Amino acid sequence: MRALPREDVHVDIHCVTKWSKLDTQWAGVSMDTLMRDVEPKGAFIVAFSDGGYTTNLPLPDVMGGKAWIVDTYDGAPLPAEHGGPVRLLVPHLYFWKSAKWVRGIDVGLVDRPGFWEEAGYHNRGDPWREQRYSGD
Repeated sequence: MRALPREDVHVDIHCVTKWSKLDTQWAGVSMDTLMRDVEPKGAFIVAFSDGGYTTNLPLPDVMGGKAWIVDTYDGAPLPAEHGGPVRLLVPHLYFWKSAKWVRGIDVGLVDRPGFWEEAGYHNRGDPWREQRYSGD
């Protein structure tokens, strides 16, 4: 991954518990770069992580400059407590969609709910629409 073109990312992040952190600074590889030589045979991804955690996203939410696999936060290697060595960063959605400790990404034809979505969280998680829970 470190041999791929990297980007600096300056974004606000939003947690489902109603806090935000403004102008956070990350660095990593965009999902566009990671997928540029792949012809996905599906419309959805599932990011999977250590401990069995998963989160699901439609491809349009991770392509077009909207998501990255990051390994740096605030100019330093991403610490384990914040998802290091790498995490998914999807800043336009609630932060549970930015999976920590990412080990892989599956592309599929059907949308498979992830860990929090199976527990009743909203399938998309748009903070501007306050999509916290499945009924929102």
